[in-house]
Amino acid sequence: MNLLQKTIITTALSFTLLAAPAVAHQTFLVPEKFNSAVGEQVNLVITSALAYPNREGGPSLDRIPFIHVMLNGQKIKNLTFTENETYMNASFTANSVGFAMAAMSSKRRFGEIKPEEADYYLDSLGVNDEVKAAFFAQEGTPALNRSYNKHTKTFFCIESCDGGKQTAYEAVGQDLEFVASSEAANHFILLLNGKPLAGHVVTVVSPGSDNLELSTNQNGGINFDSSEMNSVMMTAVWVTLPEQASGVYQSDYATLTVGFTK
Repeated sequence: MNLLQKTIITTALSFTLLAAPAVAHQTFLVPEKFNSAVGEQVNLVITSALAYPNREGGPSLDRIPFIHVMLNGQKIKNLTFTENETYMNASFTANSVGFAMAAMSSKRRFGEIKPEEADYYLDSLGVNDEVKAAFFAQEGTPALNRSYNKHTKTFFCIESCDGGKQTAYEAVGQDLEFVASSEAANHFILLLNGKPLAGHVVTVVSPGSDNLELSTNQNGGINFDSSEMNSVMMTAVWVTLPEQASGVYQSDYATLTVGFTK
């Protein structure tokens, strides 16, 4: 595990990692249909937008090094990709009945935040006042160095959700990801490097409903009433702070989309 994947606490700067709120644009993965038929083409859309489930900006395939799709406990290998301005599509033909899961992660992207925008950016990451004070105590007016990854996942079914459902409970290896909880329906767990993340903010977005701001329990879990929801997007952000204020502020963003049968 490299430095940017670890939680680093520096006593001299009193750095504290906090739950960060979701930023304006979210990257998410969603099937065109949450329940398809055997023999049908399944289309998985990855896009970024201000509001779920809109499609506003799609990544290119070379930006997505991690792609993992499972159906009925078997990995799907024959994916076909198409790209356009608003989304990238990954498709395959469903050849069996069962539960399906797809996950994608982007390459790490690096950049600088202009000095005059650093205060707003640090606020959007949810860092505390001590961290901000340490950054602005540097000599001159340095830019803020940042990096980030996007981790997306979706659950869907081919005719029935019975076969292969254990994949919903299993981590796929993303730095930050959601899995289902075997305790009950509509229970989900947030994992950081494969371990439950307790006391962390998760936002649940559903078209036509108010956003839910939840906090994970001691086991990293959340649950919510989905009786009035057709589908949801769960989002979370984890910020890894650098050892020095001049270092790189790494953000990992995770989303999970799920549809509900009425």
